[in-house]
Amino acid sequence: MQEGEYAFRLVVTDSAGQQSTAVVAVIVQPGNNRPPLAVAGPDEELVFPVQSATLDGSGSSDNHGIVHYHWEHIGGPSAVEMENVDRAVATVTGLQVGTHLFCLTVADQQGLSSTSTLTLAVRKESNSPPRARAGGRHVLVLPNNSITLDGSRSTDDQGIVSYLWVRDGQSPAARDVIDGSDHSVALQLTNLVEGVYTFCLRVTDSQGASDMDTATVEVRPDPRRGGLVELILQVGVGQLTEQQKDAVVRRLAVLLAVLDSDIKVQRIQAHSDLSTTLLFYVQSRPPAQVLRAADVARALHRRLSREKADFLLFKVLRVDTASCLLECSGHGRCDPITKRCICSQLWMENLIQRYVRDGESNCEWSIFYVMGLACALLVLAGGVTWLCICCCHRQKRTKIRKKTKYTILDDMDEQERMELRPKYSIKHRSTEHNSSLMVSESEFDSEQDTIFSREGMERGPPRASRNGSVRNGASFSYCSKDR
Repeated sequence: MQEGEYAFRLVVTDSAGQQSTAVVAVIVQPGNNRPPLAVAGPDEELVFPVQSATLDGSGSSDNHGIVHYHWEHIGGPSAVEMENVDRAVATVTGLQVGTHLFCLTVADQQGLSSTSTLTLAVRKESNSPPRARAGGRHVLVLPNNSITLDGSRSTDDQGIVSYLWVRDGQSPAARDVIDGSDHSVALQLTNLVEGVYTFCLRVTDSQGASDMDTATVEVRPDPRRGGLVELILQVGVGQLTEQQKDAVVRRLAVLLAVLDSDIKVQRIQAHSDLSTTLLFYVQSRPPAQVLRAADVARALHRRLSREKADFLLFKVLRVDTASCLLECSGHGRCDPITKRCICSQLWMENLIQRYVRDGESNCEWSIFYVMGLACALLVLAGGVTWLCICCCHRQKRTKIRKKTKYTILDDMDEQERMELRPKYSIKHRSTEHNSSLMVSESEFDSEQDTIFSREGMERGPPRASRNGSVRNGASFSYCSKDR
């Protein structure tokens, strides 16, 4: 219908042919179309990083209905991607830090349109670093050698994305990590040994910020360590059944005669492919007290030597204390393999105690003391030897002087017998004449022996001796002037 007045007549007829009419007037006036109203939505503030944002223009309106929508990015960083730009609701990705402006255009069927602007402000978040909580200090007492360190108390405002546990380099190396748990929130450890372990937990958030905290595990020795005995049997650990183990324990009780005590097996483990280690201790009944491992091992070794090799069902390869308990007199350390002391420098074992007394290895002797004692003994032995030699020599000289033999001087008158002439290395044999002046044969053996010979008589009349007359027992020195 066009603009103007229209008249319409209605004729109605019944079954008898009677009719009636009515006229209606329709006036068509010119149209009153209003333009649509575009609504892009309220302005927003987002925190970087932003995965995506939604632009909602469904709040736009028109009196005759909106037939067209269009979104457009008109301001801000250009690295923006848009989807469904010709629909009421569009999606934006790739938003960077800054202020972004989006324009929405709507139109009705009459071609009337309207626009609206939306502001998206993307700011960089002030990220707080995470806080690591490794669990603090823990105390573990052997034989319990497993523990779990829990780092779940660590926090972050945006969430923690990675955990890493690292062992300190000064910690004991012996430990096993279960199922790679050193990269998870809880660290599971086993096979720990005596000592202090330090583990560092590093947590990281999505922004790369990180924090560290440490946890310590103090592994204390077994309070029954002094009573643990190591029994090595020649049988594979997989072949030893529970019944056989009970039989071995009963026979151990028989050997040790522990009527008022109990044998407690602490651990059974493989020693090699063909041998098994049985760790046990002997505990007296109330009041409970663990017997010394050294005493138990010594008694067991002595009694096993009297029994058959298979008295304990299997051949016994070794009986010893489980750990080396020697204090080494404070001057060394105990070798856990040989169970003997390794002495520090300048110290050595007390051999008397080691091989004569109780046989326990020690480090009681200082090398300086031993060297001093050895030197004193050497000097003493040398002095005793020298004294013996001197005594023997003196005794020999005494015996030689007692053996006196005399030689009679030949053809000498009484005056000539008074003159003495010493001469070396000449011995006179006895003659057929007797004389009252005789000389001892023992005196001929020394450099100052006096010899009487015929030579003095052949030289002429007798001369007076330089020393005067000779007396009994007097000796003379040899002089060249007497020749």
